[in-house]
Amino acid sequence: MTIGLRRATGAVLVVLGAACSSRVDVDKVPVGTEVQVTRQDGGVVSGKLAGKDAHDVTVDSGKGARSVARTDIADIQVVKPGAAPSLPPIAKFREYTIPAGTRLTVRLENSVSSESSHVEDPVNATLVEAVAIGGTEVLPEGSAVHGDVAAVQPSGKVKGRASMELRFRSVTARGRDYAISADVDRVAPATKTEDAKKIGIPAAAGAVIGAIVGGGKGAVVGTAIGGGAGTAVVMSTPGQPVTLDRGQVLTLVLGKSVDVRVPVG
Repeated sequence: MTIGLRRATGAVLVVLGAACSSRVDVDKVPVGTEVQVTRQDGGVVSGKLAGKDAHDVTVDSGKGARSVARTDIADIQVVKPGAAPSLPPIAKFREYTIPAGTRLTVRLENSVSSESSHVEDPVNATLVEAVAIGGTEVLPEGSAVHGDVAAVQPSGKVKGRASMELRFRSVTARGRDYAISADVDRVAPATKTEDAKKIGIPAAAGAVIGAIVGGGKGAVVGTAIGGGAGTAVVMSTPGQPVTLDRGQVLTLVLGKSVDVRVPVG
C-alpha cells in the first residue's frame, strides 16, 4: 500500500514538473526580454519585460504597459525569436491594450437631432470595421457601441447655432462590456450670407421708397427702416438644426486606452 502511494505521488510530481517546466525565474530574466506571463485568473500578457520589483512585474506590449503582481503569476516564459511559446492549461484569454487615439468607425442605430433629442437620450451604434492589434482582431466588426446625448442646443434666432454632443461610454465585444471614452461634437453651419440677404433686401426696398417720398434724406431713413425690418425677419427665422440619421457613419477617437480580452484557442 505504501509503495503504491509513493508511486502515485511520484507520478503526480512528474506531471506537475512537466506542467511547470516552462516557467522561469523572472529575477534571472533581463529587462527588455520578450516574455509571456499568465496570471492565476487565466489572463495572458505578452511583451517585453519592462520592469520588476519585490511586488510586481511590468510587461510592455508596445501598446501599453501592464503590471502583474508576483503573487498573481501562474506561469512565465521567455519567448524565443521565431518560436511561439506554449500556453499553460490555466490560460483562458490574452490581454491587449487598445491605445488612446485609436479610431473606431461606427454606424448609428438610431437618429438624433438638436430639435428633438434631450440630454441622456441613448445613442447606439455598431462597429463597421474590426480593430486589430498585431494581427489579432481585438474588437470584431459588429461590436455594439453605447452612448448618450451629453449636450444639446436647439437652433436659435440668428445667434446661437444648433449644436449637439454625443458621448460614447462602452463597447460590447464577445459578450463582455468595456468602458470607453469618445465624444462627437456637431455644430450647425453658419447662415451669415443668408441672413445678410434677408436683411439687405428690405433695406434696399426701404431706400427706394424713402427716395420717392423724401428725396436723398428719405433714402437714408428708408434704408435704416428697411434694415430694421430685415433684422426682424431674420430674428423670426430659426437656424439650421443638427441631425444625425440612423445609418450615418461616424469616426470616434478613443480618449483613453482600453484593455480587452480575447479568448485563447
